[in-house]
Amino acid sequence: GGMDSWQHFLISKYAPQYPELFLDQWNKPVFTIISAWFCQGQIDQLVYMNIFAITLGALFFSFALKSYGYKNSWVIIPFIVFMPELFLNSISGLTEPLALLMIGIFIWLWSKSNHKSALILASFLPFIRTEGFVLLGAVFILIIFEKKSKYLPWLLIGSLVMNFIGYFITSKPFWIITENPYWKHEINGTFDPGNGSLFYFVNLARPMFGLILVSIGILGFIWIVFDWFRLKKMSPIYVFAVSSFVLYFLAHSAIYYLGILGSHGLTRPMALIAPFIAIISYYPINTILINNGHRFRILSFTFITILVVYNGYKETKFPFPWKLKAIAIPMDVTQINFTKAGNWLKVKGLENRCIVHQSPFFNCKFNKNPYDVKSSYYIWSIDQNNDWSRDSTIIIWDGFSAKREGNMPLEWLTNNPRFEELLFIEGTEKPSDDAHRFDIHIFEKKPASLNSK
Repeated sequence: GGMDSWQHFLISKYAPQYPELFLDQWNKPVFTIISAWFCQGQIDQLVYMNIFAITLGALFFSFALKSYGYKNSWVIIPFIVFMPELFLNSISGLTEPLALLMIGIFIWLWSKSNHKSALILASFLPFIRTEGFVLLGAVFILIIFEKKSKYLPWLLIGSLVMNFIGYFITSKPFWIITENPYWKHEINGTFDPGNGSLFYFVNLARPMFGLILVSIGILGFIWIVFDWFRLKKMSPIYVFAVSSFVLYFLAHSAIYYLGILGSHGLTRPMALIAPFIAIISYYPINTILINNGHRFRILSFTFITILVVYNGYKETKFPFPWKLKAIAIPMDVTQINFTKAGNWLKVKGLENRCIVHQSPFFNCKFNKNPYDVKSSYYIWSIDQNNDWSRDSTIIIWDGFSAKREGNMPLEWLTNNPRFEELLFIEGTEKPSDDAHRFDIHIFEKKPASLNSK
């Protein structure tokens, strides 16, 4: 999950201390309310929560498939869990796992005809993941398909409740829209996430979904659509899975193509597609094997499951379970260098100073509070036209986050007589497009009186 995992952890950790964080629309209010309980220790507890959410969510999808009369529905559990993009981001502090769990509970409740409860739950999805608004489109299609339009108003509950709370606390009548960070950046033109090909995610399908699920999933998608038109009927769970997959995939493709709403071309949001691919992939396998003997079906499902699990490990390059001492996700160059910076500050007795930087990882590693300006804050808070930072403040500038998110040119610090460079840590990797991406510079703000001398 990159730095986002650490930032999610920090917001949830400090939300009880700073209640306004419960309304943070980047972290998502429902995610914050639930995850705050797990974030009062170390980030490992949030990781365990996400692993549990993925596993339980997969189980609910399996229960839903069984409720609609499908046998051997257990097979979609490993299909979901070991889909490479989801498997990779199970060790994270991201919001996708909790969203997956909520969608799983929704479709299970719907399969049990608990329509009102299911829709109330679904209505809060946008406050776990922004793409929840997209998935509500699939829920809408499901409602229309099942001729349950009388339940449509319940889809508004989550937005009405959250907007009322946001308005009550902030006095902003359209809080859902005006305080959405992606919308704010888009309107203000304050962040350019870049753009790419409309087929960007299509070209990355194999590493995201795995060769096995891509192959079976394409077959399943064609088969489902063909049967849908041929038979003029389809199980509601497949209507929901196909609609969710199409809307979600097309939305992300279009957003990245247009370069809007902070897409960045990140693949990890596609982790939320895992259950839909799993259900779609189940369809052709089950259809082919349905008339075979029970033992043959079990052996066939087991064989395919082994291939999917193996492919999950190969695509993510995770160590296999028997390699107990291997590390699944080692620290990257940025984290290594920030660790070096923090350790150097400790040796020099500077760790208790206010340390300004752009790394959520650093705050977690060295126990700095980003919401207490005496402890730490992010570089983007520095006013380059009227610098209000206190004397003796330590600035850690890195060649990626400080420049990109922090909007802080290195030259502003090096040419400013109030800042003295204390240490330079050169990045060991030199990307061809930015050789200084992993460099770190540590500065100290000197009192104005020293400069006058």
